[in-house]
Amino acid sequence: MKKILCCALLAFSGASHAALEAMDNNDLSTVEAQAGADLSWELRLNQDSSYQYNCTVLSYCHLGMSFNNRYLTGTAPNWTPSSTGGQKLWLVFKGLQGTINIQKVGLDGADLTYGTTVKPAIQLSYTADQPILIRNFGYGSLAIEYDNFNTTGGVEAGSATATDYGYLKNTTYNSTNAPGSNFDWGRETGFTGLMMNGNLAMQGTVKIFSCDSSHPRCS
Repeated sequence: MKKILCCALLAFSGASHAALEAMDNNDLSTVEAQAGADLSWELRLNQDSSYQYNCTVLSYCHLGMSFNNRYLTGTAPNWTPSSTGGQKLWLVFKGLQGTINIQKVGLDGADLTYGTTVKPAIQLSYTADQPILIRNFGYGSLAIEYDNFNTTGGVEAGSATATDYGYLKNTTYNSTNAPGSNFDWGRETGFTGLMMNGNLAMQGTVKIFSCDSSHPRCS
């Protein structure tokens, strides 16, 4: 009995072998399937569950950008701009935070018809009754900072002190650098800020398809 069962299993295994074949656009256009998926994303940066700023180390809630060939030479306040080397300049967004909640995006397959041409496409759909939620998205202050060491030929001298790097400087306003008012005391130094709150309602669909010479919009 065991020998008969073993032979039967081997015969079944040999009969089940099949090769994979590629499908072209015509094959794909004849395929029918169930509905797609509903997707949701939430991006939360330096915020707690109540959308309030939550940053334990101010230096690490910065976004710094350094542009090519932007340096300072000399000593403050008599700086001299340089394009060859010196103390690198940084544009720093301080107190970066925000939540963007995309509640629902429909992901489906669809036919895209243009004239007499039909192409299979990926369809993204949005509904106005489930808007994108934007909560306290922005930054506390924008500042121009500089490294406390020189960069020569693209090579940084470097430092063991974190705040010697321009993008990590976290000086705050106090009675010395903001006398006469305590409105900004405790906030990071800078010259402007941006904060956005609101709901972005979108209605409609976006179709994404492969483009080749057979489509009138691609030729």
